[in-house]
Amino acid sequence: MRRRDFLAAGALSSALSLSAGCLETLGREDAWREFVVDPPDGTYIPPKVDGMLPLGSATVDGLEVSLSATRPHSFWTVAGDERARADVRDHHDVHLMATVTDAETGLTVPTSVSTAIRNREGRIDERTLWPMLSQRMGFHYGDNVPLGEDGPRVATLRIEPTSVDAAGVLADRLESPRTVDLEFEYAAAEIESLERRLIDEDEGRGEAGAVEPMEHDHGGHESEDDHDDHDDSDADDHEPGADLETATDEWLGTARSGDLEFGVGVLEDGSDGDGEDAVVVNARTRYNQFSVPLAGLSVTPVRDESPGEKIPLAERLDAELGHHYGAPVERDRLEAEELAVIVDSPPQLSRHEGYETAFFDLEPATVSIE
Repeated sequence: MRRRDFLAAGALSSALSLSAGCLETLGREDAWREFVVDPPDGTYIPPKVDGMLPLGSATVDGLEVSLSATRPHSFWTVAGDERARADVRDHHDVHLMATVTDAETGLTVPTSVSTAIRNREGRIDERTLWPMLSQRMGFHYGDNVPLGEDGPRVATLRIEPTSVDAAGVLADRLESPRTVDLEFEYAAAEIESLERRLIDEDEGRGEAGAVEPMEHDHGGHESEDDHDDHDDSDADDHEPGADLETATDEWLGTARSGDLEFGVGVLEDGSDGDGEDAVVVNARTRYNQFSVPLAGLSVTPVRDESPGEKIPLAERLDAELGHHYGAPVERDRLEAEELAVIVDSPPQLSRHEGYETAFFDLEPATVSIE
């Protein structure tokens, strides 16, 4: 399975003996990573949590856009079934994070977000942010970026039309690109003064679980950082949006594969507007119940323990159904004992620490059809 390269053994033995206060004096971000040298194949509690600084927010044409920053840190990009670590470089001053949500429904919007940052002298940086998943924020967009010397900045964010099938009023709101300017004052000392807390071994560091998510008001300051190694049976829905269970005509239940939990329902004939039944599936993280976009999913009816033909699911966004994956299906294809949800490709999301080994090589998850 995918495991991180073993880090220097000598550095590890000394790092594990240091306190959180001593680690603040270390000059490199990677020193923190030596606290978890061999993470499990799945979601795990990372060695630290960092505070975040809100930089600005605005609502433009029905979309809420917010921008925040924290210390630069390593993360992992994903391409197909492979992942690669993106390291911190000397010119990186902050880890920049953007969120895009529909103002009316609160649904997080999968799209493409690019930034152009300038000061009084001109443009400092321009890039497309990575779609990302973190245990504190859930789905967002981010990257390590340079900001230069202290002073005022203007970040121009361009939000492209959504990359998924949007229905109803959401389709109208998400079919055109938007740009928004957010002004903020950058001070390196303010980033360096953000809280950084070490998670101790007796708190579950490196074990299966996740830290608690931040509040969804990204424009406000954070509350105390805590972690929680609860299982899915104790998980609250920390993400606003529609409830697929109540929005479907027939709810088949939930099933889990690895650290992805799937909710599966059926829309009866004509419910989705095309005169056919439809299978709808949402995908959420086992811990914290964050919605997971940009995955490749399909379903397969299972009769007498034999899987039938796969039905590919399209990624969708709907005011009533929320973010989900769905496809029209003939009713007789659902005359089976079970319906299996198959992950054809893992979520194409960059990962913050604690998620980099999760959501790969997943077995089918099945729900019963009564």
